[in-house]
Amino acid sequence: MKGGIRIAAITSGPAAKGESSLVVCVVMRDNIIEGVLSTSVKADGTDSTQKITAMIKRSRFCDQVKLIALNGIAIAGLNVIDIRRVTGPLNAGFAVLTRHRPRRQLLVKALERLSEQTGADTEERVGIIEEMAGLKFVRIGGFFIQSDAEVTENLARLAFEALRISHLIARGVATGESKGRI
Repeated sequence: MKGGIRIAAITSGPAAKGESSLVVCVVMRDNIIEGVLSTSVKADGTDSTQKITAMIKRSRFCDQVKLIALNGIAIAGLNVIDIRRVTGPLNAGFAVLTRHRPRRQLLVKALERLSEQTGADTEERVGIIEEMAGLKFVRIGGFFIQSDAEVTENLARLAFEALRISHLIARGVATGESKGRI
């Protein structure tokens, strides 16, 4: 992707079982924060895709965001994001950055336990995870990245920085003090 694009980096604050979790989106271009958006999603719920899409669509950045950056495919515990249903209507690409190699099986097992404990239907979420497993990942600058766009090292650094800032804001607002790594 060419330089100067706007990245929407999305992370969630801490998630307590059965409660809602703050979701923060930092819109960044060329190391400059241009905006901060927020919404909330249910911890371990199924509303992340709809809420994130609506949050970006109602913003002034809707037509300008060209890359959605996520720190993993799930936020607020096990609230799995259907990234294709978010990026499609926004005409944007995506990049999922993680510090560790994607561990699909761990996420699937966690969803199976959630289903056993609560009776929640997790079949659709497992399908989303399986679809993501089909995407190759690359390692750039110490991060594993799954993307439908060409991600350069510079773009990966910018996406990571936007995610880091989003995480600091979400954690700081939710708990009163930011800490930890994304």
